[in-house]
Parts: sequence; C-alpha cells; structure tokens
Amino acid sequence: MAQIYKNSEGKYYKLSENHPVLSFIYLLLFVLLGTVVFSLLAMGIGMAVYGTSILQEMPAILAGEVPSKINFIKLFQMLSSIGTFIIPFYLLTILESKKTQYADFSMPNPKRLLVLAMAIMLFSIPLLEISIIVNLKMQLPEFLSNLEIWMKEKESQMEKLTYMLISTTQYSDLAINIVMMAVLPAIGEELIFRGALQNIVWRWLKNPHIAIWVVAIIFSAIHVQFYGFLPRMLMGALFGYLYYWGKSIWLPILAHFVNNAYVTIYVFILLKQGKTIEEVNETSPSHWVIYLISIIVTTIIIHYFWKVFKEKQKTIETEKTYGTELE
Repeated sequence: MAQIYKNSEGKYYKLSENHPVLSFIYLLLFVLLGTVVFSLLAMGIGMAVYGTSILQEMPAILAGEVPSKINFIKLFQMLSSIGTFIIPFYLLTILESKKTQYADFSMPNPKRLLVLAMAIMLFSIPLLEISIIVNLKMQLPEFLSNLEIWMKEKESQMEKLTYMLISTTQYSDLAINIVMMAVLPAIGEELIFRGALQNIVWRWLKNPHIAIWVVAIIFSAIHVQFYGFLPRMLMGALFGYLYYWGKSIWLPILAHFVNNAYVTIYVFILLKQGKTIEEVNETSPSHWVIYLISIIVTTIIIHYFWKVFKEKQKTIETEKTYGTELE
C-alpha cells in the first residue's frame, strides 16, 4: 500500500510536503524565469514594431520620458504582470500539486463576503489617505540624506510613469488601463503574495498573523516606492486577512481590483472634466469628518467580516466533533 502523507493544512497527499524554504526557492526561480522570458517577449514585439532603436530608448521609456511609446509601455506592463506573477504561480501549483494546495479558488461561503470585501475597500480609501499623508511626512536621519534624495527621485519617476499610463479621456483607453492597472495586477499579485507566499511563510513560521504581515511588508517593498510604503503595507495586510478569514482567493483579488480600478477611473473622470494631471495629483486632503466616518465604518465592516469567519470556524469544529463521536 502506498504511503499517504498529511500536509500542514491537514490534507492528505501521496507525496510529503516540501520544506517551505524549498517552496520559496522554487517560487523565486519561477518569478525570475517568468520575468526574463516575458520581458524578452515584450522587447521582441517592441523591436518588431519600433525597430532596434527601442533598446537604446528603454531607460527613458521606463522613466516615462517618451510619451510616443506609451502603447509599448502598456504592453510591457501587461506582459510583466503575466510573466512575473501569474505564470510563476501556475508553475508552482503544477510542481507541488501532489503535496500542497496553493490558493483556494472556491467561491466565498457565504457569498456576502464578496460584498463586504468591496465595501471594506471602498470605505477604507480615506483611511488609507491618512497613511499616505503620514508616510509623506516621514524623514530619514541626516546621514541618510543622499538615500532620501534618491528615493524621492525614484518616487517622482514612478509617479510620472503611472500617471502617463493612465492619463486618457478615451473610453477605449480606459478599458485597456483597467485591464493593465486593475485586472492583471489584482489577479497576479494576489496569486503570488496571498495564494503562494503567504502559504509558504505560514508553513515556515507556524503563525498566520506573522505570515500576513511579513508578506504585506514584502508586497509593499517590491513596488520600490518608499513614500507609498505604509499604505501599501496596510493594504497588503488587509488582503491577507481577507484571504485568511474568507478562505477564498477571490476576496483579496476583488478588493485589490476595486482599489486599483477606483484610482484609474477617478483619474479618468477628473481628466474628462478638463483637469490637468498636475491638478489631479495635487488633490487636497479630505475633511476630518470623512476620515472619522472611514475609520468607524471600515472597523465595523471588518469586525462583521471577522465574526462571519469565527461563526463558520465554530460550525466546522462542531461538525468535526460530532463526526468523531459518530465514528
């Protein structure tokens, strides 16, 4: 009779589970491989359309200094999302399919958790705005002034590129921007960070809460935007808890999509009203009442989401107890 192994989730597989460090190495290798292959694919398409001169222009293009190549940047961005996040996750699940389950693709139970996830994301927007303001006021010590200058330049460069990508008043471009900025990042990043990495770190450290925050820090750090680190870390933790409590990868994917789509559509509406990108970027802080409402409502919805999780967990434990007694 074949040996049956019990993995960290309490599920039985024919093969023993890999050590989380080995799983992490596999994931990292797949990410590097996917990034290289799909970057080369994007470059190949770029050279076919624009010629070999695009190789010399790449630094300026990625810095947002060549508006005429905006379509190439969008293609590069979309292929990068697929190659860096979606493909590596798929390869990891194939490699460890007989050992570990990565990401639960079942629909949330109860389905109202989907509505709650969207509500949490929308009502927390002013709350995240507070974290952005706090983050912007952070300063490094004097001896790190050169590093701070570099980070501000990098932040400005990334911001310029982002706004150039989403600056449009055409509905066809808006549809492409939503796919590029919301659909692909929401699916890809959540599969990698919550679906795979959170699972690996949890197995390694044996604590779901530490795993959620460690992955949230990594999630924020890889965006290389110091002045957006705090809000992105908080969002990463929120996505992590939505997945941990809701037991469905669709919950963080949906919340992530709502956040990114909101920003993309918000900028589109303001530009459609005739505002310049500089005016959009200089939006003044909201009234303190808005922040207070955001904190209260977001806290209430998160608490209710958590209560649904606890009730479901209690039901499962009761069923296990009665099942054991019947046996």
